[in-house]
Amino acid sequence: MAAANRLPARGEELMRVVTRFEYALKEIGYGKMGAGGAVEAKWDEFANKELTSDFLKHVRENNIAPTILSNPPSRQILNGSSLDWEATAPPSDIQSLIGAVRRVRNNLVHGGKSGDKDSDRNNLLVAEAIAVLMEALRAHADLRFMFEGKW
Repeated sequence: MAAANRLPARGEELMRVVTRFEYALKEIGYGKMGAGGAVEAKWDEFANKELTSDFLKHVRENNIAPTILSNPPSRQILNGSSLDWEATAPPSDIQSLIGAVRRVRNNLVHGGKSGDKDSDRNNLLVAEAIAVLMEALRAHADLRFMFEGKW
C-alpha cells in the first residue's frame, strides 16, 4: 500500500473538490448521458458559457495558477505498449484551462503518478487546480450553492 498512499500534498482534497464540483455541475443543468447511460458533467460547456474568457483573464491577472498556465500537466499516453508522458500546450482559452485542471485530477487518479515527469511539481499543480475550482465557485453563485449543499 505504500505506493498507493503516495499522493501529492492536497491530492485527496482535490479528489473531493472535483467530485463535489461535478455533482454541482450536473445539478445546475450541466449534465449529459454518457456511455452506458452514466451521467457525466459537461465541463467544457460550463466553462465556455458561464466562466468565459473573463475568468481566464482573472486567473492570469491574479496569479491563481501560474504553473498550469505556463507549464500545464502532461498527458499520459501509450507509446507502443508502454505508458509514457506527453507535454501539453499552455491553456489558450477557458476550455483548455479547465481541461488542464481536470488533467491534474485525471493524472492523479488514472496516471498512477509513477515514472511521472511532473512529479517534481505535482504539489503545485494540485494546489493550483484546487485554487481554480474554488475561484470558479466564487464566480458562479448557483454552482456554489449546490456545491455547498444548501438546498
